[in-house]
Amino acid sequence: MAFLLAAPATAETRTEVSVAVDGESYVGVLFAPAAARPAPAVLVLHTSYGEVEPFDEDYARALAREGFVALAVNYMVRNERRWSSAITRRLKGMVGWLAARPEAAGKPVGVVGFSYGAQGVLLAAAGARIKALVVYYGAYDVRAAGFRVGPNVSLPIDVAAQVNAPALLLHGDLDDEIPVAIARRMERALKSAGKTAELVVYPGVHHRFDRGRAAPREGRAPSPSTLVYDEAATKDAWVRSLAWFKKYLGN
Repeated sequence: MAFLLAAPATAETRTEVSVAVDGESYVGVLFAPAAARPAPAVLVLHTSYGEVEPFDEDYARALAREGFVALAVNYMVRNERRWSSAITRRLKGMVGWLAARPEAAGKPVGVVGFSYGAQGVLLAAAGARIKALVVYYGAYDVRAAGFRVGPNVSLPIDVAAQVNAPALLLHGDLDDEIPVAIARRMERALKSAGKTAELVVYPGVHHRFDRGRAAPREGRAPSPSTLVYDEAATKDAWVRSLAWFKKYLGN
């Protein structure tokens, strides 16, 4: 991600924040352009590793340098069911918190999610506030990927017809955690429902192609998936994502 931060378009500010939702607080980092005027905002949703990684913070910082307000926040709760309506409600509250900040007041909000951060699809289906959606190697249908979920759980693939934002999907064709066939199904479901959607498939690219394998965490078994950084795909994905946000959120 260093290539994004080497030549900033504008200066940015960094603020550690506590995001209050339904009586609970969630730790995050808010980046904003240095110019003292409201700007479009983007909520950055981390992977299933459970917390904001250095890459997520760098991505948010890069967005701020391009003129966006960006919030990277720890939105998961320990031992919580991974796919639950409670998470969607929490994220809606976080969007409301972000939209109410003076840095973003009156401006549209987008979301970018990574892997499990495909929660952003559920968020975009839950209301009209999200105006642009980008998902990297999204977990759109974990049932089809072999993961167990409850019978009444809504996954991103289930709510395609309710999504209220143009969606850009970025996926590697060698992803062995969430196979690219699932991303293709997600794109078809969105387009079949009359939604604006674009899937970009990177040949020879794996899951977490923008960051590779995460540092080991206590109590967590190493992922059996192939997690390999790909610089060319990462750069292309950033250019496409930035253009998507500028097109649908303004700048």
